[in-house]
Amino acid sequence: MAKLLDEHSPEFEIVPAGWNEFERSAALRSFNVLDTPTEQDFDDIAAVASRFCGAPIAVVNLVDTTRQFFKAEIGLGVRSTPLETAFCRHALLEEDVLVIPDATADHRLDCNPLVTGAPHIRSYAGALMKTTDGFPIGTVCVLDYRIRDFTAEQVEMLRFLARQAMAQLELRRTVANQRELLERAVRAERAKANFERVVRQASDFIGIADTDGNVLFLNDAARELVGLRQGEPLPPRVMDYIAPDDHILFREQVVPVVRAGESCEQEIRLRHFESGDLVPALYTMFPIRDDDGAIAGFGVVTKDLTEIKAEESRRAGMMAEAAHRVKNTLSIVQAIVSQSVRNAVTLDDAKEAISKRVVALARAQDLLTTAQGNVGDITEIVSNALAPHDSGVGRFNTRGPPRKLDAGQAMGLSLALHELATNAAKYGALSGDSGIVEIEWSLRETGEFSFRWSETGGPPVVVPEKTGFGTQLIRRMVAPYFNGDVKLEYEPLGFRFSLEGRLPLES
Repeated sequence: MAKLLDEHSPEFEIVPAGWNEFERSAALRSFNVLDTPTEQDFDDIAAVASRFCGAPIAVVNLVDTTRQFFKAEIGLGVRSTPLETAFCRHALLEEDVLVIPDATADHRLDCNPLVTGAPHIRSYAGALMKTTDGFPIGTVCVLDYRIRDFTAEQVEMLRFLARQAMAQLELRRTVANQRELLERAVRAERAKANFERVVRQASDFIGIADTDGNVLFLNDAARELVGLRQGEPLPPRVMDYIAPDDHILFREQVVPVVRAGESCEQEIRLRHFESGDLVPALYTMFPIRDDDGAIAGFGVVTKDLTEIKAEESRRAGMMAEAAHRVKNTLSIVQAIVSQSVRNAVTLDDAKEAISKRVVALARAQDLLTTAQGNVGDITEIVSNALAPHDSGVGRFNTRGPPRKLDAGQAMGLSLALHELATNAAKYGALSGDSGIVEIEWSLRETGEFSFRWSETGGPPVVVPEKTGFGTQLIRRMVAPYFNGDVKLEYEPLGFRFSLEGRLPLES
């Protein structure tokens, strides 16, 4: 369900309950359906949706993190579009169906370029495709060029078609999994003839158990993986080697498969008997048959996943950080637009303020993405931020040592410099012909960082009657990133800005 934190605020957020985007994306990708060719079963679903709802556009749509992929479509002629303009991203936040009779009257879509411009979409109805775990991965939806209602029967048909599309995806995945299991069983049977040679030479965990689950053999690599020394008695039961929290997983997902005569591969944590740690492992168990084809025991081949899991954790952390940065950037853009419009006298003033501030944000983002290691040097940050305001006649005097800033510091300082320069051009030292701006920064060995902006030669300074958005942005974006404080001084001879903070010591 979607929850509005404050639907009367221009900065409200939409928060999905019960899932996060990382888990939802993983659920979608588990079906291995993105960028696959068209299939008749899904084409038929789109055709029925279009015909029953009387809509020129119908789609079986899978919503990825940055785009939507059309497994089937009618009336579009493309297989993928960016997520920014997608109607269906709003449907993900609903319980099961999103119906929009008039997109021009809906606050979520009234500024969408597909509504304001060609092809001038006006109405939408979409039913969610949900996994058995409740993750919404896409929709079966219809769109129309006219404002219209959808009947209860049409909405119910979309629900039915979404369930059918989901059933097709589940069936598609089940067939693929069964094919993979069959291939693994074949490989296991072929490996049986060479088992003794493999056991002697293998560096992976290899073990053998009887049909009652008693451990008969572990090779040297297996002993090392679970912390058993050479000559030390083996714990007698297979379950002794499995982490207690994975016992149910082993009994319900591994044991039934291998007792049925198939090979089973499963991620399971093993016990390390010496240290007490849990060892993540890819655990492959397969039946060993006698000459008559009857199951005589079970073989186990296990691969240590410790390093792989550590790398996955690092990547997950990087993805979470990237998502966090994207959210912060979107929040800044939202604040820029809402506050600029609120404080502008005319529409042209608002357009100009928004344009300049967004350009400054884009410039800051470009600097961050092109700098080595996602950081920017302060000298380059200052130069880029002041470039639009520098006439080339010595209006800016800058001095200070080179120093790399992290992503947040670089973005905050770049936006703040844009605001300071914009205000100087309108009201301060840069509004006339002879004003000068002195910019100076310093860094002590102990990490104390100082930054100064001083204006001279401009008109007399007048203390503003109210705090503008630019001032709010400077305080919000600069001080926290530098773990310090900022000061704005409206001296009669010239405005001054100062920052006192700290930077981490360079290694």
